[in-house]
Amino acid sequence: MNLRPPLAPQSSSRGVRPGLALLTGMVLCAAASPISASSINTPHVADYLLVGLGRQTVIGTSTAVSNFELGANSSSVPMSGLSGSVPPLPGNARPVFVGVGGNGDVAIPDDDGNFDVSNIEIWGDSGIDCAGGIGSCNTGNSNSDFNGSPLSNANGLNGGVDLSGLLSELATAQSALPGLMGDHSISLHFNDGKWDSDLVINLLAGLTVIDIATNGNDLLLENRSLLFNGGANASALVRIPNDANFLVSQSNIVVGDGGIGLTNVLFYTDKPDNNQHVSVNDAILNGVSFWDLGDSGGEITFNNVQGCTQAVGDKINLNDVRLNPCGFSVPEPGAGLYALVGLLLSAAGGGRRRSGGSLRSPP
Repeated sequence: MNLRPPLAPQSSSRGVRPGLALLTGMVLCAAASPISASSINTPHVADYLLVGLGRQTVIGTSTAVSNFELGANSSSVPMSGLSGSVPPLPGNARPVFVGVGGNGDVAIPDDDGNFDVSNIEIWGDSGIDCAGGIGSCNTGNSNSDFNGSPLSNANGLNGGVDLSGLLSELATAQSALPGLMGDHSISLHFNDGKWDSDLVINLLAGLTVIDIATNGNDLLLENRSLLFNGGANASALVRIPNDANFLVSQSNIVVGDGGIGLTNVLFYTDKPDNNQHVSVNDAILNGVSFWDLGDSGGEITFNNVQGCTQAVGDKINLNDVRLNPCGFSVPEPGAGLYALVGLLLSAAGGGRRRSGGSLRSPP
């Protein structure tokens, strides 16, 4: 799915200053960007947990999901497949909701897009929405349900859906997000690509843009906890360098309990190839989204993942997941918010593991 002409290659550093990841309390501040975040309004995108943008004649299956749940997390945290493989959640992590959140819907907005689902329970408003005819869009549906009844053309499979509004929103985001600065900026430089410390990123009011550099290496988060905290009006856009894949294993990426919403953190990539741009294995996600808008057949994969998130990209491949929806909502940067943004490198692994809680719309 070509949202717009391919982006020109950019420097992998995006102005990153070396060594920042080794410092505590390092602060970088920026005036508001000339590109206004108010132009990035994505209510149609927010309607879906998964958006598979690719064309089956180019990449094969644009959205494949097998085993467990979309729009629900019926297992305690961590689920059995994660017990012992992920670090304890930080003590100040927001509890991961257990139950049916709904809105686990899937969008296939290209006329040549398709899906293949098996052994999945989908809980939502519409199920799987295809821009093309359901006959060509449905290339696999076995042992799957929608809202408790078998997934079928009469229940949860919808062809000929107008998804032009969703595509328009993503095209605007694709053009604006690479140059957006927001109210504050942080640069993180990992020389070998390894995110080798637990990290708490404390955000102030407004939008904080976090740019990462890896010297051309893939960004690796392994056996770590990454937590974003702040008030209800604090948000973060994390830009992965477009010469790196983001590889997550045996880790937590979550929001804190300071009031930050579940739709306030986005990891963004526009890497111009068909690699696995985002690969998340054995992980708990809560309140973070992943958008891959590189227009080159890149893939987002989740294996053995639980929590609340959103995935948007050309090719989506999910296995053994229990996911509620946490679609990113881009805030308007506030005028005059040039305050300090603190980075605290901490041993977050000592916190108590939580389960249960309630899922609510963030303030």
